[in-house]
Amino acid sequence: MDSFPPANCRLQILIDDPWRQENLSFDEIVVPIKELPDPEADATDAHLTLTQQDTKWTDLALTNILNFGKQCANKDCKQLDFLPVKCDNCHAVFCKDHSRFDSHQCVPIKSTNDLTPKLETVWFECSHDSCMLKNPCEMLCPKCNKHYCLAHRHHGCLDELPGKEARKVLREAAKKSKDQFAIAKEEADKKIEASLRQAELQPEKRRMAQQIRLMKLKGKALGDNKIPVVDRVYFTIHPPMKDNKVISPVPLFTSKTWTVGRTIDLFAVRLKIENRNDKSNTPKLRIFKLEDGEHLSNQMDRVIGRMVTDGLIFNGDSLILHYVDATKNPIEIEPEKLEEYKLSSV
Repeated sequence: MDSFPPANCRLQILIDDPWRQENLSFDEIVVPIKELPDPEADATDAHLTLTQQDTKWTDLALTNILNFGKQCANKDCKQLDFLPVKCDNCHAVFCKDHSRFDSHQCVPIKSTNDLTPKLETVWFECSHDSCMLKNPCEMLCPKCNKHYCLAHRHHGCLDELPGKEARKVLREAAKKSKDQFAIAKEEADKKIEASLRQAELQPEKRRMAQQIRLMKLKGKALGDNKIPVVDRVYFTIHPPMKDNKVISPVPLFTSKTWTVGRTIDLFAVRLKIENRNDKSNTPKLRIFKLEDGEHLSNQMDRVIGRMVTDGLIFNGDSLILHYVDATKNPIEIEPEKLEEYKLSSV
């Protein structure tokens, strides 16, 4: 009785069969041959009941599943592992827990590092008399066949070849052009600086002059590179006088979140000048404005960004870093020294 479907199922099949024949076109259904059931297998299973057929196909499925993976070669394990690891030395298959050399008592392969001899690095010393620099790559002169570093590769050896005078003239011409360009650039910078200072004296042109000065500063200013670009505030800093002589100004930047004291420390490091602000009874470094010589602030905890917002200083301003007497509270820099600082910036 198990080989026949229940009566209600057979009745459903009989009822649906005319509908299938009328609405389904069997000719248009194309089934690949490999997907068709095996007729011989069906013939051999015809005498089996449904329960026996289920048992048969279940056993076949379990057999196929058991064929996946490998058993661990360790005699104490024998675990079925679906991702076995093959040993590179003994070529046996192990589970992940026994795949290491020390886990299955395998003699490891001798490291090739022990078999390969280590080569010492050869260094080539520069042949120039006053140079002790060594390079790992040999660079031989095509004339004297001696090794020279990059700094002394033009050591005059090739000047002995024909055309020495011509090469000498070319070098002198190139040097002359470079010197002329440097002089012209210096003169142009002085004229631009003078024009900017004149414009800053006029209220209607002051803002534009400050923007131009700021653009020039951003291209060459030095400072702490860890400061984010959006937080940088740029200044032209005049270092303290040395032997009563004015030193050329240097473009520097600080952070708008830093205090006056921390900014002075940064400027002192960049300008390589002595800073004894942390010691008593010693000259102190203070910041003054180049425009009028006014002392910026005696409070070292004031924030630079707040002072820019309040209009005490501007981004791109020219400032003076100057030593003052520790026992006095300076209000402004001495007029004669201020005039010397101003002349150095023109």
